[in-house]
Amino acid sequence: MTMAPDPRHWPPLIVAADVPRWIRWRDGLLTLLMWALFAFMLEVEFEILLGAHLERLGLGSFVNPADLSGFLERLIPYYDTALVLVALLFVAGLFTARRRRRGRSLPAPPALATADQARRAGLDEAALTAARAVRIVVVHVEAGGRLRIEPRTAATTGVRPTLVSG
Repeated sequence: MTMAPDPRHWPPLIVAADVPRWIRWRDGLLTLLMWALFAFMLEVEFEILLGAHLERLGLGSFVNPADLSGFLERLIPYYDTALVLVALLFVAGLFTARRRRRGRSLPAPPALATADQARRAGLDEAALTAARAVRIVVVHVEAGGRLRIEPRTAATTGVRPTLVSG
């Protein structure tokens, strides 16, 4: 016999006040390891940008001084690619703004009559009107996609109502 999860405590959330100590240690260790990996991968770049300052502070001598202009020259294709992507994003933003402006200038569509809504949902008009009057309902999808709506009662208290479109 399996125990059903308590729906009042779902989903199981870990809030900041309830974080176990091992998770804090794990997160701290992973953060330090990722920063170390980041520094290791960018060793040459750090040497180019900070090497002269570190030598003056006596933190090491860099016998192989890096060429900043040559390094930046090798990055030009990446700068060009980033510039093209930013330009494309700007153009897409202009098209989106234009489309939204046009959409706002269109007149609102006419309201759908209750009878048409009921017909599209596979209900009769009285059932749809009654379902709208109840605050919480349970929707059942029967064979053929037909909907059956019933008010939430004491018998269905343990069931979470789900909205289903037919």
